[in-house]
Amino acid sequence: MNHSHEKPINVLIVDQPFDADGNETPFGRRWGGERFTLTPEHLAALQAGKSIAVDVMSEYAVFLKLGEGV
Repeated sequence: MNHSHEKPINVLIVDQPFDADGNETPFGRRWGGERFTLTPEHLAALQAGKSIAVDVMSEYAVFLKLGEGV
């Protein structure tokens, strides 16, 4: 249950990608999704303090960054 004062969960670790095309997901009902694979070069860039920019469905941009202490 998500109360209005709780921050929604927007990052999860899952065993494998799931079908998000009109289906109920751990985030609620979603109407699309894409799968991205990070390379060793991407991981090295993250570890060097850079961010990874990802184009999602030619409509949204997502930015990945390592958390504090990683």
